[in-house]
Amino acid sequence: MRLTRKKSASPIGLAAAAALVASLWATPSLALDSSFDALSVAGKHRFYVWCTGRDDYVASQNGSNARAAQAALASRAGSNCWPVWQGREN
Repeated sequence: MRLTRKKSASPIGLAAAAALVASLWATPSLALDSSFDALSVAGKHRFYVWCTGRDDYVASQNGSNARAAQAALASRAGSNCWPVWQGREN
């Protein structure tokens, strides 16, 4: 009778499996249209707001287009923050 040792899983393999399972369970909170055409469409636009001296954050703003929404959000965010367009919320 021959005994064989069972191979244990590597840490990298376990991390990859955990990442796969997490990505399968994760559901997107919303869909963004980041096409060139979405820049000129009225509606709710999503921005990543970069800040100096405080934490960055994500915000949504309604506007007649992305530029109008960005201007409205920039005036509200203050002089140390700048919104970067991510897409139009569907």
